Amino acid sequence: MTQTPSTRTLYAPAAPLTGVRTAVELLLGLSFLVTVSSAGYGAATGQMSVVAQVGAVVFLVTLTCALVSWFRTADGEPSDC
Repeated sequence: MTQTPSTRTLYAPAAPLTGVRTAVELLLGLSFLVTVSSAGYGAATGQMSVVAQVGAVVFLVTLTCALVSWFRTADGEPSDC
């Protein structure tokens, strides 16, 4: 008994990569680097850093925005079931 191969259609993302989405993703990476580096410096010197705290808040906000954007795009694709 032979099986016929099924064809799969590749779907493009529902939302194209816009300038705002690109800026959010770049800010996500930048805020992560700032947070980690300033927190590491604060841990090495034994002083609390306001920059690390602000960077952490910016990182969490941009992470939330990026995740919502990524999953909203994934919801628009048809399922394989």
